[in-house]
Amino acid sequence: MRVSTQMIFQSGLNNILGTQGDLVKLRDQVATQHKILQPADDPTGSGTVLRLDEQLGISDQFRKNGNDLKSRLGIAETTLSSMTDALAKARTLLVQANNGVNGEGDRKALAEQLIGIRDQLLDGMNTQDSNSDYIFSGNEGKTAPYQVIGGRYVYQGDQGKQMIQVGQQVTLNANFPGFDLFDNLNPVLSVSSTLTGGTGTVQTAIADEGQFDAFYRANYDPNNAASNTFSVSTAAGTPDTYQVTDSGGNVLATGNYVQGQPINFEGLNVSFSGAAGASADFTLNPPERDNILNVLTDYAGQLTDPSRTPDERQADAEYVQKIAEQTYNSVVSGQALIGGRVNVVDSLQDASASSDIILKKNRADIAEVDIGESVSRLAQQQTVMQASYSGFQAVNSLNLFNYIK
Repeated sequence: MRVSTQMIFQSGLNNILGTQGDLVKLRDQVATQHKILQPADDPTGSGTVLRLDEQLGISDQFRKNGNDLKSRLGIAETTLSSMTDALAKARTLLVQANNGVNGEGDRKALAEQLIGIRDQLLDGMNTQDSNSDYIFSGNEGKTAPYQVIGGRYVYQGDQGKQMIQVGQQVTLNANFPGFDLFDNLNPVLSVSSTLTGGTGTVQTAIADEGQFDAFYRANYDPNNAASNTFSVSTAAGTPDTYQVTDSGGNVLATGNYVQGQPINFEGLNVSFSGAAGASADFTLNPPERDNILNVLTDYAGQLTDPSRTPDERQADAEYVQKIAEQTYNSVVSGQALIGGRVNVVDSLQDASASSDIILKKNRADIAEVDIGESVSRLAQQQTVMQASYSGFQAVNSLNLFNYIK
């Protein structure tokens, strides 16, 4: 076969260009550390890398969402922790206030301390985050949740939820509406009594709250106040006796009466101060429910009111203590709820981090170069390139004139 000069040049040029192309590709792979410089290099691998990048991007967004949620929950948890301390102190003061030996000065001092705690609680309820959003306003973040309207502290937020997705199948509520924490408490059920016959006094006290609450819920009629009144009467005899009747005169309970000992009826103790022969009515009061801000305000006023009788002071103390206890328990429950949500986020982020390590390794195996191997191949390709140049030059120098010369 005759090999023309043009064929020699073209063949040599093709070899050099091909070697140059391989060398440039290796150089770019080493420079970028990317094995796939364009989809055509590995179509299947390119598709896999895109899917892995998408999964890693979603995972990263879940982590950012989780961090945002934990930041918001952290502010709420810190605030509730401070409020728990304030409420614990308030409960101690309320016990101290319910002491019959307190004088006017003592009650005034206690009232001032309770008002100070009320203001501290109000400050916590109206806490704002770094975006100046009120954290206990639900979705009404720009509205202070507790404002004074008509002389009362009234919740002005909503009960909306703000769901944040922190995992493929997990969304958590970032909101803690103040209404749920501070207002939506169990109603306080109470009773009042009036002496209707005989001499002495009558007092009623709840001895078994669960039993009394069950009786209250079974018998209280919000539409007919008269049916909420019951009568207790004692009769002298051998022995002395008592009976309890409802508003229709139906006998609900009977028994022996011992002077000085209370009559227990459905978790309620009815105590007469005198001998048998007295009678009294006790009435189931309408259920009461209010937030701790209003209750502390009212109680501070009652403490400094010299006209309150001992029985009224006792009733005042029982009511405020129940509201303070319920608020305390609600705030503690809120802290536990926050802790639970933070634990969920932490668990998801730990699992996500472990999963991401595997995804990134898979991606690296497909898309990234082994830098040691690539540098070695680059050096080898440079040698090949040098050989191509030398070979082309050697063949190019073979001509008849040089041979004759």
